Amino acid sequence: MQTPLTVSARSFKNVLLATDFSAASHAAFQTALGVCTELGASLLILHVFEYANAVPPETGGGLVELDSIYENARNSLSGLSRITQRAGVSCATMMGGGIPSEGILETITTKKIDLAILGTNALHGFERLVFGATAEAVLRKANCPILTVGPQATDAAKAARNGGPVVFATDFNFITTHAIRDAAFFCKATGSPLHCLHVLPRTLEGGARSYIIPQIMTEALQRVAIESGTTIDRPVCAIRYGSEISNAVVEYARQQKANLIVLGVRQASMAASHIPGHIAYRIITEAPCPVLTVAFASQPHATLAAACL
Repeated sequence: MQTPLTVSARSFKNVLLATDFSAASHAAFQTALGVCTELGASLLILHVFEYANAVPPETGGGLVELDSIYENARNSLSGLSRITQRAGVSCATMMGGGIPSEGILETITTKKIDLAILGTNALHGFERLVFGATAEAVLRKANCPILTVGPQATDAAKAARNGGPVVFATDFNFITTHAIRDAAFFCKATGSPLHCLHVLPRTLEGGARSYIIPQIMTEALQRVAIESGTTIDRPVCAIRYGSEISNAVVEYARQQKANLIVLGVRQASMAASHIPGHIAYRIITEAPCPVLTVAFASQPHATLAAACL
């Protein structure tokens, strides 16, 4: 077994909500409000005005229309700010211009954001987000965790009050297992139990090894929790079988009435919890609760699962 990475305690005091004022972004705003209330955090609401560098036609009609869109956006930001302040949450707003992903990433860095929140939508087989390529770039490149609120997700604060667990889904990759510290943080903040979940292929279900494999995986999950460097209550360790990883994770979260799913992701490929390609996005858009993704730089380490097996 390799020595775990040394990780510092996470702080979530500065929260960013990136909004385009869509229905999905409204759901993300409600979640951001609940999260800031739970954590005692301040909220920065950002809208990136994509048309800031647009050149209007000579008639000037386009300029008038852009001015109207810009003014509506500013009014919308002001409205969100008033709602946030009435809820007792410290709030500031920003209007950026240019490419949305660049604006969001720059804001995360310059404002020292601890947690960014985005809204998502299910389009074309779950694989497009409201921000399209913007969301993918933010999820891959941000230097802070990203909380995404999909179209099936309920409000995080309301779900937490119902006693649902935080589900940490892992494939035992040496780097991404350290996302468990963030799962533990939200467990403590919301008083939620921690469930560690690993999904195995259906081909391993049944047969001579059907009893020993869950035992090995459960022991591995417990070791991940112990070696995370974070003091947490003994987690529930669950094994599920499924041919579609995303479906298995989402179904488990739905059955347990989870208030949050946590995924460790590798920045280069956005692979998470056995997840190549866009399975992470499928979890995000199909999950019945918000999904927290924590990105780590890819490194060629062996997995805990390989060491245990």
